[in-house]
Amino acid sequence: MTASWKKWTRNDIIFGFIVPLIVALVIIAFPLSIPFLVSVNPALIGILVFGLEEVILIVAIPLFLGLLWNQWAGGASGFILGSIYALSYSHQYLLGNVFAIVRGDSFSGGFFGGGGNSILLGYLVSAMLIGYLAGSLNKGSDNFLRMLISGLVAATTGALLLFLSYHLSPLNVVTGPFGLFLTVVPRILFAIIIPIFAKIFMWFDIVPKTNK
Repeated sequence: MTASWKKWTRNDIIFGFIVPLIVALVIIAFPLSIPFLVSVNPALIGILVFGLEEVILIVAIPLFLGLLWNQWAGGASGFILGSIYALSYSHQYLLGNVFAIVRGDSFSGGFFGGGGNSILLGYLVSAMLIGYLAGSLNKGSDNFLRMLISGLVAATTGALLLFLSYHLSPLNVVTGPFGLFLTVVPRILFAIIIPIFAKIFMWFDIVPKTNK
């Protein structure tokens, strides 16, 4: 039975409008904080701005759909969002080289000649793997501990795969223990946070409907 246009509940307003709006405003506000972050430590830009964009697209959403729905939804969303992020990453690299040419610097042009392809594939495949593993290990369970374990295994595996793809590229700058830390830890944190959101959605029966 579909809801009448006259029937609006408090949950409709809170979870259908207010919460998504707050999340959208928070995400938009992060880039606006760049001047402040530069004054504190420029490294914070990569962690709090670009790093947040990365984990939301290729970790949080595939993980969420995998846990809440199934491995196919998680894997498919990982493929789509991983592709979008890979295209965005490659565009930023090319734009940086355009500015380098304008400044008179040399342009290596090696990003797509095998050097950068492994990084782009790493973003794509790791996102697919995270979403698929979360769904295949959880099997639609609403048990929080199983969701947490599935999320941790999926996110850690995807992080290690991405870190490996970095090292297959001669253009890699994410190296050493600190590079491993930056790759793995944010994904582990989201693997703890996302099952909580998924569980809340299950409590309120906000789950995908499937035909039995």
